[in-house]
Amino acid sequence: MTLVQIQLYLSKLGRWITNGLVVVCGVLLCVMSSIVFYEVNIRYVFNAPTAWTEETAEFILVWYSLLAAAVGAREGMHFSIRWGLAAFSPRTRWLIRQGVSVFVIVFLACVLKQGIDYLAIVANQTSMGSGMNMRIPWAGVPVGVGAIMLIYVLDLADAVLSIWTGRQFSVKEAREEEIYGVLRGKITSSESVDLSRLTLAD
Repeated sequence: MTLVQIQLYLSKLGRWITNGLVVVCGVLLCVMSSIVFYEVNIRYVFNAPTAWTEETAEFILVWYSLLAAAVGAREGMHFSIRWGLAAFSPRTRWLIRQGVSVFVIVFLACVLKQGIDYLAIVANQTSMGSGMNMRIPWAGVPVGVGAIMLIYVLDLADAVLSIWTGRQFSVKEAREEEIYGVLRGKITSSESVDLSRLTLAD
């Protein structure tokens, strides 16, 4: 198996993970919206509010936001300050981005450990409204952070392998250079809307 094939497998793995997360997030969003809609009707139409709906929707929001953040990580949609790096060469920007990725992975690993440890603390606690064991909502933190970290690890592995192969299949990296092209006037904003070329590895 060549290094390029490994990169392609990593890219496909990232795509499968992202597609799975999109489905899960879609289901969570539908459930959360339905719960909120039910509570609005039961509270203001029938004047019979329930105790579990608002709390359950908040718990689902924790899972949804963190899992959706993992999708955003692969697509390069996270907040980033780019103006400070626009003057650097593409290679320098690439090195800085990989350095930032290493820092993010280390930080997320620390958060992941703390999130897992916290599950033991809330193991015997239940929520007041829904009676749900608090490990369920709090599990969204290590699961979501773990998913984000996995996406960053896959992107970093692709970057490391690209040193030898000269090719990179990261959607996030392609989007970054697309954005820098727009910022420097080399690509118009209308051209940047077409992102089909960024997903050739998929």
